[in-house]
Amino acid sequence: MRITEIAKEQDLNHPEIRRHMTRLRDVGLIERDVGGYYHLTPYGETSILLFQEFEFLSVNRDYFKTHTPSGIPARFIKRVGELSKNVKLDNPMDFIRHTEILIRESKERVWLLVDQFPMNSLSSIVEAIDRGIKVRIIEPRDRVLNPDLGVMTSEETQALSRTRHTPLVEQRMVDQVRVYILVSDTLCILAFPTVDGQFDYKGFMATEDLAHQWCAELFQYYWEGAQERMPVPVRRVERARISWKEGTSDRIVVVGRENPEIDAQAVQDAVDNYDEVTLKGTFNFGTSMVQITRSIVIRGEGREDDVPKTTLYKKGWMFPFREWDYLFLVAGEGADVRIENLRFTDFNCSCIGGRRGNSLSVVDNRITIPTGYGRGMTYGAFGDMVLGIQVEAAHSFKGGVVVEGNYLDFAPGPIWGGHVSRGGLEEDPEYRPDLFNHEYYFSFGIAVNSVSGDVRIENNIVRNVNGRGIATEGHLASTNAIIRRNTVVSDVYGSYPFSSNEAGAGILAQSVLSTSGPGFNVEIENNTIKLDKLNYSGIVALGPATSREGAEKLTGGTIRNNIIQLKDGYEGIHVRKCDKFEVIENKISGEAYYGIRISGRRKAGERDQKALNNLVEGNDMDGLRIREPDEYSDNHADGRRFAASRTESSTAHVWLDKFSANNVIKIGKDEKVIDDGEDNAIEDS
Repeated sequence: MRITEIAKEQDLNHPEIRRHMTRLRDVGLIERDVGGYYHLTPYGETSILLFQEFEFLSVNRDYFKTHTPSGIPARFIKRVGELSKNVKLDNPMDFIRHTEILIRESKERVWLLVDQFPMNSLSSIVEAIDRGIKVRIIEPRDRVLNPDLGVMTSEETQALSRTRHTPLVEQRMVDQVRVYILVSDTLCILAFPTVDGQFDYKGFMATEDLAHQWCAELFQYYWEGAQERMPVPVRRVERARISWKEGTSDRIVVVGRENPEIDAQAVQDAVDNYDEVTLKGTFNFGTSMVQITRSIVIRGEGREDDVPKTTLYKKGWMFPFREWDYLFLVAGEGADVRIENLRFTDFNCSCIGGRRGNSLSVVDNRITIPTGYGRGMTYGAFGDMVLGIQVEAAHSFKGGVVVEGNYLDFAPGPIWGGHVSRGGLEEDPEYRPDLFNHEYYFSFGIAVNSVSGDVRIENNIVRNVNGRGIATEGHLASTNAIIRRNTVVSDVYGSYPFSSNEAGAGILAQSVLSTSGPGFNVEIENNTIKLDKLNYSGIVALGPATSREGAEKLTGGTIRNNIIQLKDGYEGIHVRKCDKFEVIENKISGEAYYGIRISGRRKAGERDQKALNNLVEGNDMDGLRIREPDEYSDNHADGRRFAASRTESSTAHVWLDKFSANNVIKIGKDEKVIDDGEDNAIEDS
C-alpha cells in the first residue's frame, strides 16, 4: 500500500503515517519498492507470526482479566496464538449448547477434560456411544459423579452406568483440572479457570486446524499423565467356548470360569439373548456388572446343605467408590425378571438392583460379604453405603416386587473384621462413627423403594446389617407393602444412618424421604427381630422426612404379632407422623428406653404432621426392662429424642409426644405411659 492508502485506512494524517513508516523501515520490518508501495520484509512477516500470541491475549483482554491460563504448561501458553481464529462463548448457556453440538456431531471421537462429569450431556454421550464414538474422559480425582438417586431418573442411572461399562469409554483421573477442553474430530471448545480456580463455563470454540491441533495436543498431555480410573479395565472379550445350549433355543447354561475377562461378558450375552439362563460353577465379574433389560429367569444350578452351589462375586474396585454399582442391575421397560438360587460372596455398593421393569422376583439367594468396609458407595456425610438387594424404581414395576427366602449376612465372622470394636468406645451412647472419613460404613439388607405395584418381602434372614435390616419407602398410594415372617438379627454396632436417633433399625417403612409422594399401605407382621448392640430400634414407621408439598403420611398400616428383642436398645416400635396404625399383639423384650413410641411433628404449611388416631393394644412387654434415665438421655431430653421432665429425661413403656393426638393406648398392668399429647385415651387392656 502507498502512504495515502495507509493514511485513509488508519484514519491518520500523512505526517503521522510517514513518521510511523520511517520507524518501521528503520528497524527493518518494512521496505518501500520503486513504485512507492510498502511491503513486509521477511523479518516483518516472521515478527507478525510471533506476535499472534499477544494478539490473541489483546483481543480477549477482558476475558483474561478474570481467567488465567497459567496452570497449563508454558510451551502451550507460548503457542496460544494458534487459537486466534475462534468464536467467543461469553454465555454459559452458549457454552453448554455448543458442547452438545460437539458431542452430537462427532464422527470418530470425543475427548473431555472436565472439572466434573457433564451430567447435562449424559444423553448425548450415550447416543455417541451408540454411534460407536470413542470417548475419553479426564476428571478430578475427588469429584462426586452421582447425585442422589432419589432425584435421578432410572434412565439417567442406567445411562451413567453405561458410560462406565463399555470399552468405547476410557476414564482417567488427575488431581486438579486446570483447563476445560472438549475435542471432537473437527471441533474444539476451550475454557480457562477464573483467578480463584473455578470454571464459569465461558471460553472459546474453534474449528481452525491449528486451534484444533493445539487443543488435542494439550488434552493428550494430560491424558498421558492421568491415572486409570479403574484398576482393572472392563474389556470386551472374544466369544469363546463359554456356554452350551440345553434344549430349545430360549434356554442356556453358562459355566463360570472364574475369569473376569470372560464371565461377565458371557452372562451378559446370555441374558441379552435367552429367556432362561442357568448359571453353573463360579463366576468372577471383576469390576463389571450385568444389566438385565428384558424378561428373563436367571437361576443357579442346585443346592448343597441348603446353600446355592453357583457362586458369583466381584473384586478389584477402587475405594472410596463414588458411583452406584451392582452385580446384577434390572433396568428394562416392561421386563419380568426372576433371580433365584444364586450365592453372592462379594460385591461393592449393591448386589442386586432394580431400576425399571414390570415385575421383579429375587428368591432363595444367599448374599454375604466378609465385611462392609471398603465396599460402599461414598454417600457424602452419610458414609459408605452397602446394600444387599436394592430396588429404587421411580414408580416402575407395576407388576410388583417379591423378595422372598433370601439369606443375607454382612459380617459372617469376626476373623474378617465384621464384628469390629473401637476398644469399647462403641458402647458409649454419645459415640458416632466418622462416616465421612470411612471409619465405618452403613448398610441396608433389603431396600425396596418407589414401586408402583405391590411389594412382598417375606421369609428372609438378614444378619449383621448396621443401618436398616429391611426398609421400604416412596411407593404409590395403590401399593400394598407386606413385610412378613422375616428374621433380622444383628450383633454389630449401629451406624446411625442419615444422622438418625437410633443406631439402626430392624425394619423401617417410610412414606417418602426427600421427594413428594403419597402414603401407601404397609403391613409388618410376624417378623422376628433380635438386635444385640446399643441404641437399636426394632420397627420404625415414618411419615415424610421432607416438608415438601405433596409429601403425605403413612395411614392405616399394621404392625402386628412381631417378636422384638433388644439389648440396651432405644425403642421397640416407633410410629412417627403416621395415622390410623394398629400396633397390636407384638412381643417386646430385653432392654430399651421405650417400648412403643407415638410421635409427630408440628404443621408444615397447611399439612398436619401429627400422629393421629393410632391404636396400641395387646402388646406383651412383660419381658421388657425399661432403661432408667441416664446421663445420655438427660443430655438429649428435648421432647423429641427423649421425653423431658423438667431438666431431666423420662423413660416408659409407652411415650406419646406433644404432637400426638386422639390415639388409643391400651396398656398392661404396671406399664408406664408418658402422655405429652392431646386427647389421647389411655386404657387398661
